[in-house]
Amino acid sequence: MGNISRLAAARRLAGLACLLAAAGAAAGPLSLKHLRGGVYVAEDDYYARENSAVYIGGDHVTVIGATWTPDTARELAERIGEVTDKPIREVINTNYHTDRAGGNAYWRSIGARIVATRQTADMMRAGWDEVVDFTRQGFPDYPKLAAVLPDRVFDGDFQLQGGKVRAMYLGPAHTQDGIFVYFPEEKALYGNCILKPQLGNLRYADMAHYSRTLDRLKAARLDFDTIIAGHQAPLHGPELIDHYQGLLRQAAELLRP
Repeated sequence: MGNISRLAAARRLAGLACLLAAAGAAAGPLSLKHLRGGVYVAEDDYYARENSAVYIGGDHVTVIGATWTPDTARELAERIGEVTDKPIREVINTNYHTDRAGGNAYWRSIGARIVATRQTADMMRAGWDEVVDFTRQGFPDYPKLAAVLPDRVFDGDFQLQGGKVRAMYLGPAHTQDGIFVYFPEEKALYGNCILKPQLGNLRYADMAHYSRTLDRLKAARLDFDTIIAGHQAPLHGPELIDHYQGLLRQAAELLRP
């Protein structure tokens, strides 16, 4: 098997393994737990277990990761309402996939603005239906959602909440468009789908550049002591970066002739 076909097979196997491993976790619940300062961590066990983040600022709330569907988004909004009466004004799509953008319709219905990079908006416009179909391969009960595109698009890195929420793109990784979100006051980093304790879904990954993107993250020398992983167990130290690079090296061994 040539390297290209081996890569395709490895990606597909990893993607299906991620979906199958989560089978049986298709029914909640969703929780919201305080990390520190304005940062909260949302954990949900709908479909594949995913983690989003919530930032409660001085006068409004920012949600980082729209969650899977309008129903899971509504549930997260209910959990947020239990800890603050501040309005949810913006929701960041940290990549164009269903776990990060599937809830967009609900957030828009309550008046929140959907925010993303231009790259994410473009990839959602071109590839949303295919990603929904892929999700439904593992979870047939996942709804056939139409794309709900971002309302506000940034050409590059951006800041919200007066600089207390900083979104940054460092290169291709889990997807071509995925971003990190940094909370400087809380010394926390949201790793999106890019960082997690297990290898996870590589179906859309850029294996040639993934580890280099993580090298750029380390070179940025951001001051954080906590990483919120996008999937699986949510809270880790900075060593999660080296750990995941090790998993990528192991995956690369599968591609060697």
